Amino acid sequence: MADFPQELIDAIIDEVPDSGLAACSLTSTAFVPSSQRRLFRWMSLRDLGAYERTALLLASSPHRGQYVRYLALEIKNIPADYAQLKAILALLPGIERLSIGGGQECQIDLAENPYLNDLLSAPSIKCFALNHLVVPSALISRAFSSFEQVTLSLLTITHGAELFELPLSQLSITDDNSRVSEGGTPPAGLWHLNIISDQFSTMLFSVLQPTILGRLRHLVRLSIVYPPVPESLQTQFTQLLTMCSGTLEHLALELEAPLNLPALPVLVSMELWLDVDLAKTPPLLASIVSQTAACAPHIEVLALALMDRPKRPPQCQLPFTPSAAEWPALDSALMDMQDLQEVDFSLRHFTWNAERYNAFVPYIEQKLPQAFDAELLQFSQYAAIQHPMDCFME
Repeated sequence: MADFPQELIDAIIDEVPDSGLAACSLTSTAFVPSSQRRLFRWMSLRDLGAYERTALLLASSPHRGQYVRYLALEIKNIPADYAQLKAILALLPGIERLSIGGGQECQIDLAENPYLNDLLSAPSIKCFALNHLVVPSALISRAFSSFEQVTLSLLTITHGAELFELPLSQLSITDDNSRVSEGGTPPAGLWHLNIISDQFSTMLFSVLQPTILGRLRHLVRLSIVYPPVPESLQTQFTQLLTMCSGTLEHLALELEAPLNLPALPVLVSMELWLDVDLAKTPPLLASIVSQTAACAPHIEVLALALMDRPKRPPQCQLPFTPSAAEWPALDSALMDMQDLQEVDFSLRHFTWNAERYNAFVPYIEQKLPQAFDAELLQFSQYAAIQHPMDCFME
């Protein structure tokens, strides 16, 4: 085994499923480095016990820390000056993807943790996710300037007067918007942003301020799926889309009504999150799809995610039975999208309901005969256009 070239050993380990890596590392000493490189690529610390065990493991075998690329931390029960956290972070020089989660029950201020604040300056980090935390606006601004992918979920953002220094009317949108074309690659800088706000859109309000908007002008992928962009922020949101219109290829939005979108000439996939009741008003649904086609003529994949939120007790849920209103306009709108290759309908349940989903699929197929015959229709119960960073901690 010692005569085997390392490239061959690496290729063998690449074919081993995750569940077999520990056993594989015991097969031969030659397999240990390649096995450990995968075993320790991902590290998730969720409680004090996990922190303690990890600190002991890395203290006894410091070389394992160099393999960690994705670090997921839950800090709701971790003291801000926790010595074990400091010891762990000191042995993780190559983190590329970092997610930090707080707790729903309490407000944890990330700014009060000196070790995590130092970690955010690590040059290796490319992807950054925060969930259920209190964070200063300066950190958000810094994240948008430093990382390539950012997910912000249910944060409380604290800020000072500096956030409002630049009037929206003075924000330039004449920066280069021709970055991605004919298979071009994203430049260095933030290209993927995913936002999940609260029901009052307070976090979204903080992000869509002029001094932060300027850092979002090269987005390729944008997801704002909860809640819908409120009317009070639509001007800022339109400003954002206009700034990155020449680069934005993937967009996910939650809508309550048709939204006045700017021209998005390079958009190739769009996922619209809609309340299931909207599907019972086909003219409104057709209007949304037609508007999408008008602003983004080169869409290849359109996903219509119908949010079947529980509004009645589970025992009162009925099969999917929309009114028999006009569907031909929606069918025609889909067929008029010349580059369209796929239409994904997903009925999203918050509890499993096979009867409701099984009624939904044939109903849509029957109401959209042209799209069905063109083999455009796909069905699921999950996000159709998804990137790992679109789901926090995934």
